[in-house]
Amino acid sequence: MISVIFGDPRGSLSCGLTNKNGTLLWSKRRSDRQGRSFLFFVRRRWFMVIHDLYPEKSKVMLLIHPMLASSESMRTFLVENILKETNEYRFIIPDLSGHGEAMNEVYVSAAEEARILTQYLLEHGITKIDLGFAASLGGVVLFEVLNRGEIRFRRLFFEGVSFYENSRLRGFLMTKIMLMKQKKGLKDPKLAVRKMSKMFGDQAGVVMAERFLKMDPLSIKSIVRDCSNVRLPEMNAEMQKSCVFSYGENDSDLRLARRKIPKRYPEAKLVIAEGYGHCERMVKDAAEYAKRMMGVD
Repeated sequence: MISVIFGDPRGSLSCGLTNKNGTLLWSKRRSDRQGRSFLFFVRRRWFMVIHDLYPEKSKVMLLIHPMLASSESMRTFLVENILKETNEYRFIIPDLSGHGEAMNEVYVSAAEEARILTQYLLEHGITKIDLGFAASLGGVVLFEVLNRGEIRFRRLFFEGVSFYENSRLRGFLMTKIMLMKQKKGLKDPKLAVRKMSKMFGDQAGVVMAERFLKMDPLSIKSIVRDCSNVRLPEMNAEMQKSCVFSYGENDSDLRLARRKIPKRYPEAKLVIAEGYGHCERMVKDAAEYAKRMMGVD
């Protein structure tokens, strides 16, 4: 199977062709006036877009969005606030399959997203990342990147990530609930917008509701499956000390995380944001959240 790659790292456009094993066979770059950065992977129906910003910087930050968000969300709520504090980072920001600029494609699995993302990093000479950030579904994908063991991380920050392992019943029930909510939302889109806006604010709520209603049901099923069957990576004590798990106090994933983190990652730090739900603080208190993520208090 042939994979086609396109991308333009901050002012240039890269095109390439890979074979079925993902080996780069040919590439070319040209200037781009808009200075946008994106990379497309097309493999059967799997399609990821990777934005690579400021590639001239020596430090690298990986930002992986949650379900119903996108690389644009990461730019709006995180990158813009990070740039107020420092301009020393290169940002790698994927649009996972079924999201953002890859909205029309079907999400297959976290393992496949991690494979494609890792391939991009290695082909661009990135073997060490200074800060890896991932929220919710993005955290499950980052777990899979860690499981591959090909990329090293200096620091890790997870927001609202699932710790459910082999939870078939939860997966079955959540799939039914999510598909039912999508069906109701399609009948009454304004209701979907109101519910999302109540949780994440008007700016994010409208966009997230629209994405949810447009998402392929197969993507929803696969995402719920992955978040109910997480493969937790091994971390040595040194890596654990550089790892933060963050949750809103009203996040439904917090209860299980409280039990599992001390057992699986006893040296890691658990941070709980009072008054917030699942992935809410990064949207509603973006400036302060970005500081905390970078360790700036």
